[in-house]
Amino acid sequence: MTFKVLENLCIGCGACDYACPTGALAKTDSFLGLFAIDPYRCDGCTDCLPKCPEDAIVPDPDWVVCRGRGCPLGSTRLARVECNIFGERCEVCGGPLWRHGDDDWACPRCDEGRRVGCPKVRMFDRFPVPDREVVADEPTRM
Repeated sequence: MTFKVLENLCIGCGACDYACPTGALAKTDSFLGLFAIDPYRCDGCTDCLPKCPEDAIVPDPDWVVCRGRGCPLGSTRLARVECNIFGERCEVCGGPLWRHGDDDWACPRCDEGRRVGCPKVRMFDRFPVPDREVVADEPTRM
C-alpha cells in the first residue's frame, strides 16, 4: 500500500525525501517544513520507513500497492506488462498507460478494451492528481 506522513510526528528532517526513489515525498507549505507523500507517485517500496527517526511514516490503507496487493499487474498473467504510473495518463479516463515489451503505450481500458486497469484511478475523484512535472530521468520502480 501507499504510505502517508503523520504531521503530528514529522519533524521535517528530510531523511525520507532523500531515500525515496520515486520522488513521492515533498515538503509541505507549512512553516515547519513537514513532509507529505504524493499517493500517485508512491509505489510502496518502504525505502523511506527506516530513514524516519520519528516513525512518522505509516501505511495508508486507502491506497493499493503498485505491482502488489490490489494491482492487476501483480498477477502472473500480466507480469510482462509495464505501467507508466509516474508518466503520461490516458486522455479519456485519466488512468496510467500500459505496454507489452516494445509496443506503444496504450490505455488498458480505453484503447485495449480490458476489464482491468489501475485501481488507483478510482481514487482520482477523492484526491486530485497533483500538478507535478515528470522529469524523464527520474527513477521508476515497479
